Amino acid sequence: MATDFDVIIVGGGGAGLAAAIEATKLGASCIVLEADTKLGGATALSAGVFYAADTSVQREAGVEGDTADAMFTYVMAVNQWALKPDVIRLICDESGPTVEWLRSLGTRFIKEFLVVSGVDDMPRGHSSEGAGGGIADALINAAGALGVQTALGTRVERLLFEDGRVTGVHAGGMDLHGAVTIITTGGFGNSPEMIAKHFPTAAQHGSWTWAVHDPAPFILGDGITLGEQVGAGIAGHDTGLLLPTSGVGKFVEAFLPPWIMMVNEDGRRFAPETSSYTVCGYLINEQTNAHAFAIFDDPTMLEASNDSSYLDPYNSGLATPTWEEATLRKRIASGDVKVADTLVELAAKCGIDGAALVETARRYNADIADGVDRQFFKKAKKLFTVETGPFYAVEVKAAIIGVTGAGLDADRQCRVLDTHGVAIPGLYGAGEVLGVLQGKRYAGGGFSIGPAVILGREAGRQAAVEALSHREAVA
Repeated sequence: MATDFDVIIVGGGGAGLAAAIEATKLGASCIVLEADTKLGGATALSAGVFYAADTSVQREAGVEGDTADAMFTYVMAVNQWALKPDVIRLICDESGPTVEWLRSLGTRFIKEFLVVSGVDDMPRGHSSEGAGGGIADALINAAGALGVQTALGTRVERLLFEDGRVTGVHAGGMDLHGAVTIITTGGFGNSPEMIAKHFPTAAQHGSWTWAVHDPAPFILGDGITLGEQVGAGIAGHDTGLLLPTSGVGKFVEAFLPPWIMMVNEDGRRFAPETSSYTVCGYLINEQTNAHAFAIFDDPTMLEASNDSSYLDPYNSGLATPTWEEATLRKRIASGDVKVADTLVELAAKCGIDGAALVETARRYNADIADGVDRQFFKKAKKLFTVETGPFYAVEVKAAIIGVTGAGLDADRQCRVLDTHGVAIPGLYGAGEVLGVLQGKRYAGGGFSIGPAVILGREAGRQAAVEALSHREAVA
């Protein structure tokens, strides 16, 4: 069968653009189909953090000795091995080289912006200058320089499937034939139906739930739908990243303020309040009724709430203050934030065990007076007690979707697998559309953009080899 392109790529985010660049460099003709009116996808909207080991940026920052082996051990351990080891091995091995590749394309990873973004002590969070745009723009420019064709405003309706293989796509009322198709449509954070089906832990929060993908209207799970049409298996059910929020609106609140004392309904602390979203959101969802309460007193609010330096450890410039005094005062007046003269009264308003809350505060205050959190070892510029009324309580839920984990099953070569684990001929995938990248815990800031670009490159290379072989066979 004659083909219009060697490789058709459905989705123009970081994974899709990386795939197009690599496939084109190998001699394959490519087109990128993007439902939105612009390229970049979730990558462009992100904080621009890339999780990687053994990079020149680390060495420039004086960080020596990190390896892909150490990264692999960490990622697998934090996820209790509930991931495909061969896929994660590829991601770890290629993380460093892909950072160097992005630098060669023009992305600026600043050594001063290198951060510890996981729950270990190794700085692997490579923050891009210009946030996600610093990565997306480099990919867009590189694809353009190679002459990669793009079709914006083009939403694929179905895959073409003939003689047991994917042979292209149907979009905009017409068929487009390709030897190989790569799905890189991203996650499903903007689809309530998909969230209910594939991410019930997020769906349980109802009106609180929204995704950081919100500004990208077509992140609707199209890739899952397309894959299922040709028998693709779905992996990663109910996995992903949920960020803590006080429910104030559609503002990213990935990091809770360090000056609160957070308790569950039992009146007990259960995590250091400064813990990374790598663990914080998961721990909140494990509490009774999947919520918690941030407790603080009036002197603390007056002194600490207007310091928003904790909000943006990745230097992205994307975070919005929502815990500053002016906002809190408005929410107190509206009743969204509970207030009382005593902790016992406050507990009654929130459904918290009052006696336990008083005891928790007593122990917490005693520790703070000594300058150390002996229970959870919270670290902050200054620790604040909870002892002078009036007292306040802000309900907190892990309801902001940072990453959706469910998606197409795939192997190390990025081939999409059917429900029996057999590769579907002519179909590849990369990025958040795959269900093999997230496990029990998000490994750390940058473990979404990193794997997307890495696997996008791999999918592009693998697809190009197959497509060029197909071209020769029909010549």
